[in-house]
Amino acid sequence: MMVFAKVAEKQSFTKAAQELGMEKSTVSSKVSQLEKRLGIRLLNRTTRLVTLTEAGDGYFQYCRRIVESAREADRYAETLTSEPQGVLRISVPMDFGQLLVKNFIKPFMQAYPNIKIDLSVIDREVNLIAECFDLALRIGPGSLKDSNLVGRKLFDIPMGLFATPGLLKQFNEPVILGDVKNIPFIFFSKEQNSDFKFDSMLISEKFDEVKGNLKINDILTCKQAALSGLGISILPVDIVQEEVSSNKLKRIIPDCKLPLLTLFAVYPSRHWIPSKLKVFLELIEQWKK
Repeated sequence: MMVFAKVAEKQSFTKAAQELGMEKSTVSSKVSQLEKRLGIRLLNRTTRLVTLTEAGDGYFQYCRRIVESAREADRYAETLTSEPQGVLRISVPMDFGQLLVKNFIKPFMQAYPNIKIDLSVIDREVNLIAECFDLALRIGPGSLKDSNLVGRKLFDIPMGLFATPGLLKQFNEPVILGDVKNIPFIFFSKEQNSDFKFDSMLISEKFDEVKGNLKINDILTCKQAALSGLGISILPVDIVQEEVSSNKLKRIIPDCKLPLLTLFAVYPSRHWIPSKLKVFLELIEQWKK
């Protein structure tokens, strides 16, 4: 049943086999045995596509609930162990993945050597339950329409205006925000449109009149563009500390208040929070204090 549920979820025997750590032939055989036992066809199979039959779709809805109940039982059992252990599957956005690895993962793994971390750096909103993630770290809570999920604010991420000393010398370093109108900006935006503006989470009337010919959908690439002297960039203060210390980048108008980005932890809202997840959340909150 669990094998069938994974095939139905992934719509692929190959992908299901990879996630289950089984041979594709074994997965196919188990689904065929299930269909034979039930006396119904659950899946339509072609060389390229696997889809649910009408009966298969109905059966899958029951399977999903059973699989999730089994996972909840596992989570309960994990709370009974005195030492946090097991595999912690985490989804993080690309913009935050490198910062997390560089500053947090090593001390966490040193503190909890019996926890293995399966870190997926994915720039999309994952389905935690369907894709078997214990936790998603998101800039903003994202969609919490699923009543089985809870969003927990971890901390705010301060932002600043940064540019190279060379660029600032070329255009004269701005002292007030009105001085930046003639300096090119690097726009950060994940929104798929033709507008050269900042992402909605960074929009401020303060920047309505700034101009630039470069828009990038990744914060770390924005940082590299700023280091290349291509313009002023709005960047998280934490990711440019080394560059500011070495005078590769300079923060301008530091008293300019910019919208804060907020990091949220999103996880299944169950009665039992596994000890491995509990200690991870506790430590990541302490990390930013």
